Formats: sequence, C-alpha cells, structure tokens
Amino acid sequence: MSQNSTKDIPETQAQPVKSDSHEQRSEKSYKAAAHNPTFSHEARVHAAEKLSELHEKRTGEKIDPNYEASIGDKKAEQRD
Repeated sequence: MSQNSTKDIPETQAQPVKSDSHEQRSEKSYKAAAHNPTFSHEARVHAAEKLSELHEKRTGEKIDPNYEASIGDKKAEQRD
C-alpha cells in the first residue's frame, strides 16, 4: 500500500448538492462514480463528463471533467 495520505487527493470542484430531485441525485451519483477508484479511468472520465454537464446546468459554473476524474485516479494510486 502507498504511503500517500488523503491530503494528497485534490478537492472536488463540484459544490455539494442536496438529493431533493432526480437531477440532484444523478449529479451526486456521477460525482461518486468519477471519484470511485474501483472504476476504470475511462468510466471515471465518462461519469465526470456527465457530472460536469449536470453541474453546469444546475449552477451555471463549469468544472473540468478531467480534473474530477483525476481524483479517482489519485484514490486508485493510493489503493495500490
């Protein structure tokens, strides 16, 4: 196991969201998938792209899908 700590994992760009609507629950699910170290890099990027679309629609703020997927990459590195 790596000696990295959680402080090495970048912070998400996506603001926290409540789970009051289907769209909000979807955004949370895509965020979780984008950060999930057990998913492939391609799956994390796809989830991060969907997260970015939903987040921009909800807040008007753009986030970088590659950055969000990199959070999952960092977590996967720590698992190894």
